[in-house]
Amino acid sequence: MHISFKWVGGATFIIWVGDVKMVVDPMLCPKGTVHDYFWFKSTRLEEPHFEAKDFEDIDLCLYTHAHKDHIDMWGMEQVKKSRPHFICDKSSSQILRPHFKNNYPIEVLTWGRETRLSIKGWALTIRATSTVHGLNPLSARLAGKGNGYLVTCSRANQSFTLYVTGDTIYKKKLFSSLAHHPIDLMVANMGAAMKGTWIMTLTLDAGMLQKLIGQLRPKQVIPVHFGTFSHYHEPVEAIRQLRDARIQILSLGTTTSWQT
Repeated sequence: MHISFKWVGGATFIIWVGDVKMVVDPMLCPKGTVHDYFWFKSTRLEEPHFEAKDFEDIDLCLYTHAHKDHIDMWGMEQVKKSRPHFICDKSSSQILRPHFKNNYPIEVLTWGRETRLSIKGWALTIRATSTVHGLNPLSARLAGKGNGYLVTCSRANQSFTLYVTGDTIYKKKLFSSLAHHPIDLMVANMGAAMKGTWIMTLTLDAGMLQKLIGQLRPKQVIPVHFGTFSHYHEPVEAIRQLRDARIQILSLGTTTSWQT
C-alpha cells in the first residue's frame, strides 16, 4: 500500500492512503494574519505551503475543532471544490453548515462515536477520540471540546490506521482506550502552545509526546502544529532531542511517501 503525506503548515496536512485522499484541518490564512483569542493574540509566522492541485480530488475532510488556527474561509474555499465528505466536531459544524448550506455532506462525531464510509473500494472507519485542550483546567474548559480521530482504511488484505491527536495535552487515562489499537501513523499536534504563561500548556510538548509514544506504540510519528503561529512556544529542536527513529520531522511543504 502506498502512503503519501504532505504538511501544509500548522495543523493542516494532506494524506493519501492508496488512492483515498484526505485533508485534516485545512486552514490557509496568509503569513502575518493575527488571530484574537481574547486572552491572547497570535500571528501566523509562515506562509501555508501548498499548490492548488493539492486540494483537488479530496475524498474526506476532517476538522478537529473550530479554533482559528484550524479552520478558516481560505481553507473551506479550497476544499469545497472537491465536494468531499466532511467529518467534524460540533464547534466546527457551526461554521461549516452556514457556509456550505445543505450542499455538502457534513457529519458531526462526538467522542467515542464512529462512522463508516466506502470510498473508491476502501472501507473507512472514523472514530472521534477525546482530547483535553490544556493543562490548566480553566484554560481547557475555556478552550472547549475538540476531536482527535482514529481512521482505519481497509481493502482486501490491506489495512492502514491513522491517529490524529488533535489539540490535546497528555494524560495517561485519556489515551487508555487507544492502547490496544495498532497505529501505523500518529500525527501529533505539538508546539506546547502558550507554555510558560498563566494559561499554561495547551498542546503536546516533547516530553508529553515521548510518553504518548510509549503508551500507544505507533509505527511512525509525524509532528505538526509547531512553528507556524506565535503561540506555538516549543521549538522543533525539542522533538529532535528525543532521538526516536519513529519520529519523522518534515519541513513545510514537504511530501514524504512510503510503502506498507
